[in-house]
Amino acid sequence: MDKKLNHQANIVRIKEIKTHGNADTLEIIPIGEYQVVSKKGQFNVGDLVVYIQPDSVVPQTEPFRFIWNDYIDPLNPNTIVPEKRRRITVRKFRGEWSEGLLLPTSDFGLHDNGNGYCSLLETHYFKEGDDVSDFLKITHYDPDAGNLSLKGENSNAPKLRKKYPQSFRGWYNYVKRRIRNFFRIGPNTDGSSDNISLGIPTYDVDALKNYPNVFIEGEEVIVTEKIHGSNARYIFLDGIMYAGSRNLWKSPTSSCIFRKNLKENPWIEEWCRAHEGYVLWGELTPTQKGYEYGSTKPQFFPFDIRKPDGTWLDDTDTDFMDLVVPLIGHSVPVLYQGPYNLEKIKSFVDGDSLVPNAKNIREGVVIKTNPERHVHGVGRAQLKVVSNAFLMKDNK
Repeated sequence: MDKKLNHQANIVRIKEIKTHGNADTLEIIPIGEYQVVSKKGQFNVGDLVVYIQPDSVVPQTEPFRFIWNDYIDPLNPNTIVPEKRRRITVRKFRGEWSEGLLLPTSDFGLHDNGNGYCSLLETHYFKEGDDVSDFLKITHYDPDAGNLSLKGENSNAPKLRKKYPQSFRGWYNYVKRRIRNFFRIGPNTDGSSDNISLGIPTYDVDALKNYPNVFIEGEEVIVTEKIHGSNARYIFLDGIMYAGSRNLWKSPTSSCIFRKNLKENPWIEEWCRAHEGYVLWGELTPTQKGYEYGSTKPQFFPFDIRKPDGTWLDDTDTDFMDLVVPLIGHSVPVLYQGPYNLEKIKSFVDGDSLVPNAKNIREGVVIKTNPERHVHGVGRAQLKVVSNAFLMKDNK
């Protein structure tokens, strides 16, 4: 599966160089919807370069020495520099945002062969637009990495046991799940029939700047505050209450924050038990100092619901109110609902969090269509805009 665009490092061609209005020695290079502030004369129109997006982590290799070298212990040349110190982010230079990093392909031994291609010793060929993150060992920043409160003993993923429901609603959900799983993965071929995996995916949202044409001017959208915490998910199924991080399900005996959150906020399990088979997704806080959202105790802010048939809840569903009303007062703040207009959306990206009693700025916004719409190559029409002010503050 291809990486999301905001996890890539791409070879791009410089098409335009703009004058920096407040600095004679700097210039601005647009890269799609992003821009990078560069030293004047470092690049020329037509150059093939590597563009590294904000929130990328560069390796401890020679081309990136200028980023990590100051963190090397003089007495230990083999110092492993923490990822946070190798993280590419945004900076402001004389009033202009510089979003990410731009380096010549030649820094990596890649030579422009013309016609949009570059190569390394005639063994690795890349063309304009190619992702070279794996080749250069560039990864995506994980704010949860190293956070002990998020770790804990892992558990098996939720599975649908082969048993018969005891209610009409249970039968309804049972049939929907079985039909979905049959057409998604087909019947079992190994002779087993005890469990059916629900195939609950990893939740990730790409950047609007990577897909500027996804939303249609005037279509109905919902804009919510992007909470800075850790992605969490909960589901009650066949008598078991599951709690998980973005990628892993946590053991009931784990002392991690995902399990502590259930004890601190009993309404989560109450909701999940009342709506068996539905996955409740949200942001868990606090996971970083300065982003407590008004409380040092675990808080959970739901932002999405996955139905037992594998689709996502929106307000066209007949049971929408039944599912959503109990979550009012807990969910992520809604900043706007109405016709899509980019300039209007941008006005919500920066500012203080609207979570009651919060004293921190917002991370940004998430935009999604209402009702749900899918776009080829993107998936759900749901994208985020992260505040540059947040990114700059978060990297200090």
